[in-house]
Amino acid sequence: MTTGRLRITETEVDARVSVVTVGGDLDMDTCHLLQAALARARPRVAIDLGALTSADSYGLTVLLATHRHAQAAGGRALVCGTGDLMRALFRQRGLDRVLELRATLEEAVAELRAL
Repeated sequence: MTTGRLRITETEVDARVSVVTVGGDLDMDTCHLLQAALARARPRVAIDLGALTSADSYGLTVLLATHRHAQAAGGRALVCGTGDLMRALFRQRGLDRVLELRATLEEAVAELRAL
């Protein structure tokens, strides 16, 4: 799914694991698109933010809600591929202590498949 400011790709790795790749600007006007994509994902989902250029509090709330929803469903949501800007934003907001962050998509998918 692509809008002018946000790009989302959804991939099923297998029957238990999904990957949602996000690029562009995640904000109040676009966060509902990510929320819908994550709602379609498997309970074990890797969220690749490697191409994300910005995120406001609305976008961050979607990530946090996905993390909590996955846990409640007996799954996991791993956030990966964050660049320096997003890692700094996560640290600033304390989300690095709440979200499960992994360095690469490959690492996140391998961990989810091993569960």
